[in-house]
Amino acid sequence: MNILKEQGYNFSYALNGTEAIDLLKNNSFDLVLLDVMMPDIDGFEVCEFMKSDPRLEDIPVIFLTARVDVDSIAKGFNVGGVDYITKPFHGNELIVRVKTHLQLYHAKRLLQQNNIVLQHKLKNREIRILSELEQNQKEMI
Repeated sequence: MNILKEQGYNFSYALNGTEAIDLLKNNSFDLVLLDVMMPDIDGFEVCEFMKSDPRLEDIPVIFLTARVDVDSIAKGFNVGGVDYITKPFHGNELIVRVKTHLQLYHAKRLLQQNNIVLQHKLKNREIRILSELEQNQKEMI
């Protein structure tokens, strides 16, 4: 993962699925690269764990693995992966895909935050209009 370090990305790594889940529970990540073949808990199970946890479900998962069979690739997407890269991989391809999914993740989070702000503004506007309407009705009576 030196290629990620060279690009200025901060990262953590786990040697098995249990360590990966512990890292996910105790840290904040913007993207997760998972190998399918890990000791104890495989990458598919780690991804399923992430997608079942509301705190982790939106984090993009890219599978980076030597498993190239169609069933594994399909399973990677079916359990919630956003991308699937097979080994051996090209460093530039990995960087571009990581960058793309990070941009999408941050854009999605910004849209969600903006939607919350707009919902609050709309609610406040509704309250104000209802209050003005109520005041106008009282004045008419």
